[in-house]
Amino acid sequence: MEFAASRTVRNLHLKVRDDMQGRTVKVFGTAIVTAFLLSGCMAVEENPLNVNTARGVPENVSAVEAIPEDFGDDPLNLGKNGSTLCTAQPPIGYQEFTVLIHNELLSTFTVDDVRLESAEDLSLLKAEISTANRDGHHKTQDGEEGAGHGTHSAEAAPAESESEEPVKAGPVEPVPATGYGITTHEYVNLVVSVSIAEGTESGTAQGITVDYSTDGQEFTNTHPLVLTMDRESCS
Repeated sequence: MEFAASRTVRNLHLKVRDDMQGRTVKVFGTAIVTAFLLSGCMAVEENPLNVNTARGVPENVSAVEAIPEDFGDDPLNLGKNGSTLCTAQPPIGYQEFTVLIHNELLSTFTVDDVRLESAEDLSLLKAEISTANRDGHHKTQDGEEGAGHGTHSAEAAPAESESEEPVKAGPVEPVPATGYGITTHEYVNLVVSVSIAEGTESGTAQGITVDYSTDGQEFTNTHPLVLTMDRESCS
């Protein structure tokens, strides 16, 4: 009798332990499944196709550098059509020489400096620009042609007049050459005023040199206008 009761109690303990182990395994298994679902199958990858995201720019890609236009060595053709002039210096003390310049290109060239080339006993007093047509004539203010200059010319500076009579529209007022921009297809007269150095009877120069530039490019060209000036006469 006692043996049977003891056996019954033991069976009850085993059943309770098996039930507790079963619950423990069930709970543990549920935890594993939940963790697996959160970390694997049900986790969504963030934008796998990179939709609507900025694309990276390769580090070796650089901005395209602008290639400067090749204008050649003498874009204003200053080295062409040279000449030789000889003149006596007028009483006013200086002589004006005119050179026709034509810009045939699609860029504006700015005059940076004007000087006499290899001058001996001659001085450049001033250099100016005035508008001209293709024949080298000054344009008057009303569009009519003024006194003809030709491609090269030497003219005395006009004497001052005390006359109060109305002045007929003359050439367009000259402006300083330095800083002037010669635009596309423009014809201009470069007018230089030259005098003989004090204490000398004559002087010479081998040309007129012009420094000019456009878009960061610089040029220096000499117009081969050989000048000879004398206080009395040309021999």
